[in-house]
Order: sequence, then structure tokens, then C-alpha cells
Amino acid sequence: MAMEVKERDDRYMHSRLPIGADEKILAIYKHHWFSYATIWAVGLLVIVVVMGIAVLLTTVMAGDNSALAERKSLIISGALVFSVLVAIFTFIPVYLKAQEQVVLTEEALLQILQPTVFASKISQLNLQHMADVSVRQDFFGTIFDFGKVSVETPGEQDNYEFFAIPHPKDAAKRIIEAHEDYQAALESGRLPTTLGGPASRPQAQPAIDPQQYQQFLQYQQMVAQQHAQNGQTTLSPAPSQDSGEQSRQANDPTGNQQQPPQ
Repeated sequence: MAMEVKERDDRYMHSRLPIGADEKILAIYKHHWFSYATIWAVGLLVIVVVMGIAVLLTTVMAGDNSALAERKSLIISGALVFSVLVAIFTFIPVYLKAQEQVVLTEEALLQILQPTVFASKISQLNLQHMADVSVRQDFFGTIFDFGKVSVETPGEQDNYEFFAIPHPKDAAKRIIEAHEDYQAALESGRLPTTLGGPASRPQAQPAIDPQQYQQFLQYQQMVAQQHAQNGQTTLSPAPSQDSGEQSRQANDPTGNQQQPPQ
């Protein structure tokens, strides 16, 4: 499960990532410790092998070879120097992997990659553009609870893959919940959408004058009472005086306006 985002980490991520000052960071994910242990295990294995060969040359084989016996200190020194170099070159990938993080905010999913010591890469995926989230765990991932989280995108966009994420099922669930919350905010009009189109833009609600609305209700009530007194079951607007005059003029073949009787 995602750890609570510390205030120091929150400030650092806001200063480093292209996110708004008011955009809340929900979770920060780093690589599982097993990915670091694998690198250190390989480096340690190389050091053990090198030192074992050096000890073998200087003790077992030196008794039968005077040349090796004379170069005993040189062989040991060379093995030590090589071991130090192996430790340094093992530390570099561990450091680079430690800089890689996945950041989940209210609006986006960001991945920080560190391909070299002096270069970094930030990838950003808006939560609106997510299609599906899947989790894959191998044998060790199932035992130590880590795995790969893949985020699928619609269309021809590249999918996002995050490796060695601790508690991947909880992380995927948290990402899906953030996506659903963001979609709900877009549909309710609380946030502007980035997809465009008339259907995706929030419609402005028409302004209603309270006084005019009350007059309309009173008119509807008055008309209903009149029709109830006349025994009518349907509502229809009463003809106006202008419409009556127009009707009499239409029925008069001479075209002269008839005066009402006095």
C-alpha cells in the first residue's frame, strides 16, 4: 500500500515535476528493495570470484611456481583494486534506480527515470487518458509482493509500464480510484476536460430571475383554476385580443374592420 506522502517529499515533487501548486500528490512509489538486492548480489558475486582466484593463485599454486610466489602481493593488490571498481560500478546503477519514482496526483500519473547520472526523464499521463491498469508478478514478485504495473492508453499512445512496484495490486487499485474520481470531477463540470468537443464541455446553466419565476407559477395556478371551474381537462392559452381582431379581419371579405356594437 502507498505510504503517507511526507511534507518534505511533497514540496520537493512540486518543485521538480510539472504539476500545479494546488494539485495534491496522492502517492509516491519507489522500486522494491529486491531490485536493489539483485544488483548488489551480482556485484558481490563478482568480487568473491575475483578474490577467490587471487587467493588460489597466491596460496595453492604459488608453492609450485616461484614466479607466482614473488608476485603474491601484486596479485592481491590487483584483486583488491578490481573489487573496489566492481563495488563502485555496482553502486552507480543502484543510485540511478533509487532516483526513479512513480508519482500519482489527483490529475496525472508521472514517472521519473534516471538513465544516467547527469540526465533524467519525466513522463506524464493524464488520468483522463487511461484505459486499463494491469498487474504482473513473477515467482519472486509473488513471494516478496512486488511486480509490474502496466497502464494502457487508448488509441496509438504508448502504454506505461512501472517495474518492481511494492504492493502492485494496492498501487493499481489506488490508480484506478484516482482515475474514477478525476472522471467524476470532469463529468460534473468541476474540472475542465482536455479531450475537447461539445459533449465534453460543461454546459452553462441559464440564469433564472426569481421574481419572473414566481409570476410564472402564479399564472399557471390561475389558468389551472379557471379551467377547473369551466370543467376543462386540458390547458391551452386563452386567445388574445389581437388574435381575435386578426380573425375577424380574415373573415371580413371587404377588408373593412368591423366595429363592435355599442
